[in-house]
Amino acid sequence: MKLKKILFPLIVILLAYSFLPLISFWFTTPALNSDNNQASIKRLKDNKGGYFSFIVFGDSHNGLFTNDASTLKEIWHMNREDRFRKVPIDFVLHTGDVSLNGSEWDFKSWKKMQTLIKYPVIAAIGNHDDRKLFEEYCGDGQFAFSDRNSYFIVTNNAENGPDLTWLEERLKEGQKYDHAFVIMHKPPCDPYQQEWYNIDNAPWAYQLRKLLSKYSVDMVFAGHKHMFKHQRFDNIDYITTGGGGMLIEIPESEGGYLHYIRVMINHDYVTYEVRKVSPPLWLHITYYLGKEALYWIRNWYGSGYIFGRNTKIIEPKVQELNDKEYWFE
Repeated sequence: MKLKKILFPLIVILLAYSFLPLISFWFTTPALNSDNNQASIKRLKDNKGGYFSFIVFGDSHNGLFTNDASTLKEIWHMNREDRFRKVPIDFVLHTGDVSLNGSEWDFKSWKKMQTLIKYPVIAAIGNHDDRKLFEEYCGDGQFAFSDRNSYFIVTNNAENGPDLTWLEERLKEGQKYDHAFVIMHKPPCDPYQQEWYNIDNAPWAYQLRKLLSKYSVDMVFAGHKHMFKHQRFDNIDYITTGGGGMLIEIPESEGGYLHYIRVMINHDYVTYEVRKVSPPLWLHITYYLGKEALYWIRNWYGSGYIFGRNTKIIEPKVQELNDKEYWFE
């Protein structure tokens, strides 16, 4: 009985404490609209040397308090990345969907996040980001820039496939640098087969992968899917990093967890590390524990063939995939 009297208040205090950063965030002053992609790129122009690092994350979907709370925790960890004083961190890249549904409220929430990140912030546009408001609050949605010995191409594929002509011109420019990185919102590959997103059936995705292979890009960063996944095509690393704050529906064991990526360039070497971030305690209890429990129940139920045996063959949605030269139409 005495233990219960101690534990219950302690749990309440911990839950309340985990909610406090969100309350403070509500009173944060947003960054100025002029503090946008172009302004962040200008801050990089005096960087010298071939040894540096940058951070990548995506799909924060800010504007909803659950997402904001998770992004705040990730930012706290990002801002500690330079504590060992080993390598300079030049900037943070966001792979798109900075907003929940593209409203002005959502973009103002993102600008609050931006002012809390101590490094320059550069964002791609996502399919949830209203284009006009994105340009007002974040700047250009398609551009390229250099930092030290590396070239970065941010292409817009939020709604359709990217402009391959524009992209190839930038890729040619990237040949002048030791490293080239491409950033977009939607990955040109399927990071998770057990759901409806099926970009492998899109001709632009195949064409894009071949184009990136032609110019030997080092890495491609994308978001859209709320998970982490590393894939490799034609000797190019494709990183899906969509764990920037949005409530994640994919099981943790398959990449469904909050995270960001830290990339390090050491002259001619490129490496990266995944930084897994646990959600705030109150969100872990109210959502993430339940999500994992539902997947456990599903797997337990499915292993017994209690109802239905899934014996009906379901045809693919796209019937002509193997009937003609589909990929280059």
